[in-house]
Amino acid sequence: MNNIKNITNPLERRRLQFGYSQQEISKLLGITQSQYSRIEKGDSDPNKHLKKLSEIFNCEPNEVFQGKILREIEDDFLNDPTNNFQRIFHERKPGYVNLKIDGWFTKKQIIDNYEMLIKELDEWKVNEDGIRWKYK
Repeated sequence: MNNIKNITNPLERRRLQFGYSQQEISKLLGITQSQYSRIEKGDSDPNKHLKKLSEIFNCEPNEVFQGKILREIEDDFLNDPTNNFQRIFHERKPGYVNLKIDGWFTKKQIIDNYEMLIKELDEWKVNEDGIRWKYK
């Protein structure tokens, strides 16, 4: 099963939180699974199903796609502790580095990572054979 914290679609998230499949929701709504899938993807207007969806998900009709569920999605996104700061130094071009940065970082983490990167660029050298060695 998908990690619900990674689901940013409010309708899909609600469905998974309640343990329903798309097929089960479509039966409760009296529509085909394909029709429900289009509603969940935003390809079809859900308005005529809002009352029934709110009953299924135990919320007000105006809360099916907004309100508490959006705050929950945003909180999960902002509180995701995963962050990634990767660096790969070019073997033949001193001073060149490939950076891959993803996630949420505090200001201190950003400063610390960049200070470490600058220090590494100054400490590691590459000779004409492409061999990296620590220069001190």
